[in-house]
Amino acid sequence: MKMTRYRNGAVLALSLLFALSACDIFDVESPGRIADDDLNDPDAAPGIVTGMSYDVAGATNSLNDLTALAAGELFHGGSYDWADIPRGVILPENVNGTWGSLMQARYVTSSGVVRLQGMFTPEEFARQPLVARAYLLGGFANRMIGENVCESVAEGGGAQPNTVEFENGIAAFTNAIQTGTAAGSGSADVVNAAYAGRASLKAWMGDWAGAVADAQQVPIGFVYEAALMTDGLSNTLAYETHDRFEYTAFDTEFGEHPNDSRAPWDTVFYEDGSIATGANGQTPMFQQQKYIGGGANIPLVKGTEMLILRAEAALRNNDIPGAFGLINQARAHDGMSDLPIPGSLAEAWTTLHFERGAITWLENRRFWDLRRWFAESGPAHHDFLAGRDGCLPISEEEVNSNPNIP
Repeated sequence: MKMTRYRNGAVLALSLLFALSACDIFDVESPGRIADDDLNDPDAAPGIVTGMSYDVAGATNSLNDLTALAAGELFHGGSYDWADIPRGVILPENVNGTWGSLMQARYVTSSGVVRLQGMFTPEEFARQPLVARAYLLGGFANRMIGENVCESVAEGGGAQPNTVEFENGIAAFTNAIQTGTAAGSGSADVVNAAYAGRASLKAWMGDWAGAVADAQQVPIGFVYEAALMTDGLSNTLAYETHDRFEYTAFDTEFGEHPNDSRAPWDTVFYEDGSIATGANGQTPMFQQQKYIGGGANIPLVKGTEMLILRAEAALRNNDIPGAFGLINQARAHDGMSDLPIPGSLAEAWTTLHFERGAITWLENRRFWDLRRWFAESGPAHHDFLAGRDGCLPISEEEVNSNPNIP
């Protein structure tokens, strides 16, 4: 079969994992059971932060195929039983595993910060690079939950508005910025990522001026990723679209743009020249090329996304030329030609909806964008979620195990 891969230009790819050698992280002999107090040794800090990174990456990976189908980024052309999620119906029993991964990531990051507080003096803690990274990971855990659940639940408590996660995420990103800045230039990646994460959460809370100020701190070529591996934590979408043909870009908005380097896909052909089909035997296989192998990392924040966030803020102030200046900066960075300035806000918003979707394609961001735009009136409104669920309900397992959830 014929496969063509589109590649983006070079970016500053930064892993979530703390900079330890592969041997230090993965080739470890088990010492047997470890006493809890032994984990309060500063020498244990790198391993604790690596564990946080693993859980955040695992939650990111677990969520990605579900939201890709629910947000129409990919079409289900396979043999798996996804119930009615591809058609926009998400039930509590459909999200048990993903819900558990999200809650675990939040718990491990928040409790990990508490653990780190016991390892260092207050002065050391305030400028410790590992602490800055831990706060950053916690911010991403909060953001993932807030953007994707209908209601949040914390530590067996009752249901809370999803915006609680945004507030907690802003606090975590702020701590990451302060601690990373105090730690020095070696934590510049953490500080940039925290500014980007905080920018989006400020926007979701209505502070668009604050969002723009934070977004302006992030270099255009910056990328911060959830680190995956070929063994143990491999990229699910890569497997399901390359090893198997479960999901396709066919019949999606992005399938109508075959030459967009930000949302790359390719038609797969059989040896006889006919178009290959998905595992269901009938859907044309438009194969995503963003994630090729199991070790392909998933971006969490990008400098180009920050430009589009600033462009959205400009449109909210009716500044079409300013918005398209920022959109075209982002497009130029990704090797795309400039777009002409549209003559109406309605046309400008339609373009922005697609541009943000292309830049964040298959990165767990589209589902939230569609949800917030669906709630808008006027030209910012996006109608994809009409008649569809726009968030993940509290899982069946959480309801059954938590007496505070009716």
